Amino acid sequence: MKKRILAALLSATMILGMLAGCATSGSGDADSGSGESEDGTVTLTFLNKYPEDPYAQYFVDAVAQFEEENPDIKIEMENVSDEAMKDKLSVIASGGEMPDIYFTWTGERTVRFARNDMALDLTPYFEEDPEWAESFLPAFFNNVTYEGKTWAVPFRSSIMYMIYNKQVFEEYDLEIPETWDELIAICDKLAETDVIPIAFGNSQPWYGSWWIGELNAMMVPKDVMTKDYTTGEGEFTDEAYVEAVQTFLDMNEKGYFGDHVNSKDYYQVREQFCAGQAAMMLDATAQFTQFDDGMGAENWGYFKVPVMEGAAGDPGTISGGAEAWIVSKNTKHPEEAIKFLKFMTSLEQGQKQTKEAGLPNTLVGGITAENATPATEEAYAEAAESYTNIADWLDCAIEASIADQYMVSLQEGLDGKSAEDVMADVQAAAAKVKAE
Repeated sequence: MKKRILAALLSATMILGMLAGCATSGSGDADSGSGESEDGTVTLTFLNKYPEDPYAQYFVDAVAQFEEENPDIKIEMENVSDEAMKDKLSVIASGGEMPDIYFTWTGERTVRFARNDMALDLTPYFEEDPEWAESFLPAFFNNVTYEGKTWAVPFRSSIMYMIYNKQVFEEYDLEIPETWDELIAICDKLAETDVIPIAFGNSQPWYGSWWIGELNAMMVPKDVMTKDYTTGEGEFTDEAYVEAVQTFLDMNEKGYFGDHVNSKDYYQVREQFCAGQAAMMLDATAQFTQFDDGMGAENWGYFKVPVMEGAAGDPGTISGGAEAWIVSKNTKHPEEAIKFLKFMTSLEQGQKQTKEAGLPNTLVGGITAENATPATEEAYAEAAESYTNIADWLDCAIEASIADQYMVSLQEGLDGKSAEDVMADVQAAAAKVKAE
């Protein structure tokens, strides 16, 4: 029943707002270009983003299976880490020589490759195979489109929740908060203890963008946010943006995040949370298995990010998004690249991706009790019932230079810069983009 609810409601209501490496099969770098050997074997270069286990092994095995089933196609895969991927994509894009297939995030991070003529228009392939197009949950398929065309294939999805430590909540007699005020009351109570209310580290500032994206969706009028997030139209002058930043900075000032947040990264504070040193942590469904592994599935839970009463934003919106693969416009072997992506996003393979690597797929019927943890399956069903919209991660939803300025200035805000000055920096970046 949950699976039917999930597929139906996501399809009807949810609209996305949204490098060290190892190689398999063959040698060379993923940006070296594709080729064809004398015996007719085609080699495709594939830049992916999962060098860590258990993710890495899943992709190694998937590539090996595809090659076994398609002996005339070889996949030369390079896997690079999350932060390094952003630099890697920028470097190779500036050189103009993209791998045959390469990783991206959805939203603006997909659209920029389409705008800059670096992505193959996949619309004809989906039109030729409507069954493939309809196999994706529309909420995650819609945000790889631009000017009515489809430019990427989404493969991994994620929805934001607040994670909590059950033992800490029991020890301090805490109830799951249903409102923002109740969440703040919990933080105030825990701030008087040795337990950090909310695990947070921002030495890698993308994590701060998760928080401010969440607060923007909660506090900024939806039509204002939609306009400002559109490349070339954004101004970010609404006072609600300043209020969102101030709310975030106040939480830090009150000690809800612990101390020295700009010297800690996401992975460090996740370990703190798993060790029982923090009560809560903002995180996404794609990371749920990490909490199972780090502290045991029975020791943690999740709840919907509480709504702020009276706020101007959309109470049915939550942050999230998807990751996707793009086919280079300059690939010499588009048919083979499409064949590989159809294999990787088939229902069988998508379910295996979720079961073996813990990465929630983007497919209708793809999240089940057989391939996902109970928490993951329930979270997707609950999202379909609780949310009317999933807004893409802030650093994926807006133009890259604005997002970068937003994250840098938020980091400075955590060290003392005012909310007004943070948004003044963002407004200046947006004005520059608009002028260009």
